[in-house]
Amino acid sequence: MVEIASLLAAYLAFALLHAARPERVPFGIASRLRGGRAWRIAARVLAAVSFSLSVALWRRTEAGPAAYLVPFAALLCAASLFVLLAPLWPRAAWGLALLCPPAVAALSFAGACHG
Repeated sequence: MVEIASLLAAYLAFALLHAARPERVPFGIASRLRGGRAWRIAARVLAAVSFSLSVALWRRTEAGPAAYLVPFAALLCAASLFVLLAPLWPRAAWGLALLCPPAVAALSFAGACHG
């Protein structure tokens, strides 16, 4: 469970990094974010926090270099998935990004309860 939470946190990190440029955000949201420099900074900070969470969650399952290499590989796979999926099915790509925070919290809690 913690492993899936780590992978979802990496997906969320790239989605936030992708959303730091308002013109990449679909559904008419870009017009509200276009002038805000605070959004760009907040999105990048949240992306760094989400990726740090991904590394921290993976460190609970593995030790050593794998604890750092696997989240980086997950981030690269999530980036590829997002970049390929977003133009074809933007609702699916961004919908999954919106579902990631509660899913990460629930899976982390379930993983903590079950060992």
